[in-house]
Order: sequence, then C-alpha cells, then structure tokens
Amino acid sequence: MGKTGRRSFLQKSGAALLAGSFALDLVNPKRAYASAADSLKVGLVGCGGRGTGAAMQALQADPGTVITAMGDIFPAQMDMAIKELTEAFPDRVKPTKFTGFDAYKKVIDSGVDVVLLATPPVFRPEHFSAAVNAGKHVFAEKPVAIDAPGVRKILESAKKAKEKNLSVVSGFCFRYDFAK
Repeated sequence: MGKTGRRSFLQKSGAALLAGSFALDLVNPKRAYASAADSLKVGLVGCGGRGTGAAMQALQADPGTVITAMGDIFPAQMDMAIKELTEAFPDRVKPTKFTGFDAYKKVIDSGVDVVLLATPPVFRPEHFSAAVNAGKHVFAEKPVAIDAPGVRKILESAKKAKEKNLSVVSGFCFRYDFAK
C-alpha cells in the first residue's frame, strides 16, 4: 500500500463524501436543485482554512456548483478565501460578501441552495438551526457541537431537517493505524 498523507487522505475522502451526498440527491425527487441545467448555489459560512477547503471540495464535486455567498467575521480572511477559490475556479466563484457576527444569517438569506458551515464549532448549533429553519440543505464541519445543550439543539434541528426533507451532511475524521 502506498503512503498517503493525512491531509491528502482527508481532502480526497472529503471530496468523495461531498460528491456522494450530492449524488444521493439525484435519486431523490426533491433534490437540492431544480434541474440538471441549473447551478447549485453554495453559501460558505466561515472562510478560514477548513471553510475554504470545504468550498473547494464542493466546487470539485460537481461542475454545476457555484459559490454565490460567503460570510465571515473577518473581511481579510474572506478575501484570502475568495482569492484562493477564484484562482482554482474563476468562473464559479461569484460571492456576495457578508461580514460580522450576523454574516451567517445573510448568507442563509441570500438565495443559496446549500450552506457550508465551517465556523468554530461553538457557533455551529445556532448556524445549523438557522439554516434548517430557512429550508437550506447543510454541510456542517465536525464537530457539530461542543457541549450537551449544543448537541440537543443539533438533534432538534436535525429532526426538523428530516421533516422538511433536507439533506444534511457532516464532516468526519478517521483515526487509523496501518497494521504491521
């Protein structure tokens, strides 16, 4: 077996997971988008390294994905993410930019189909709840919560997402050791 670095493994498996989640929507009549000709509008909340990576993986997963909204507390962080994403996908990164603590609300309300949640996990339960209440499909990085009240809020929102037939996917982490 060849040596695969942790970063390479996570990038490839994350892209496969995201692509698989979008592929599952193809067999569901209530997909995340209306027709094959439409683009899938993606909003990113949290433009740090993991958020930029998640957006990159979403763009790699399907040629119909377009980043249409991005939100972060720090404008400079968002500008770096836009630069990196635009270099890789110049025609598919056309975001409306939102900054501040309420940027997540503005991204959710901007008309996106899918919201990528990649802020620090302390904010994730609130952001997830807002996205589900707005009827948005969600990819949430792990961990989805850091304490018991947050977990309960996530579980409550997940029930609502199921009732609304929304797709919800979470990031994951593998710990492994090659047997010798």
